[in-house]
Amino acid sequence: MTEFLTDTMESDLPSVTRMLLRADGSMTRLLEALVGRPLALDLTDQRITIGGDLDPAVRAALHCDDADPVVVRRSTLTMSDGAAVSWNCVAVVATDDELTALLTDERLPIGHSLAAARRHLARTVLGAGVTRWPVAGSQENLACAYKESVLFDHGSTVVAHLHERFNPAYVPLLETAR
Repeated sequence: MTEFLTDTMESDLPSVTRMLLRADGSMTRLLEALVGRPLALDLTDQRITIGGDLDPAVRAALHCDDADPVVVRRSTLTMSDGAAVSWNCVAVVATDDELTALLTDERLPIGHSLAAARRHLARTVLGAGVTRWPVAGSQENLACAYKESVLFDHGSTVVAHLHERFNPAYVPLLETAR
């Protein structure tokens, strides 16, 4: 089950979830502000492939050719106790070595590596919706919010596609009683 949000559905979400889904800045920093502590990268898979191996929608969003080198990275952002806050799948067009190194650092979340290098990439949100939380544990397979976006370099070239899912324990789909 994956569905895009309509304006009516989005207005039913808690305000914190709406803000995260519409944000066009660093999700790492926003999630850290939300949970009140630093997040670390738990890299589960990172491999080099080519544009032709990508889902057609991702390839189209990246504007890459079938033969273009692409790094696909799957990770979770976790708190110090190991609790996963977000699950991420990122596809990076590997044509700029310096930028690719920042976006595929095996030790740091993308937001941290860009901040350390004093780099800012523009983000455009392509869509958001509801899908299933993929990380094992008590929240596994529960409905969760997700968003898809692309990052642009200083020349307005798309350099990465991001699919981010948010743990419903931190980014709720329903308002909680106060």
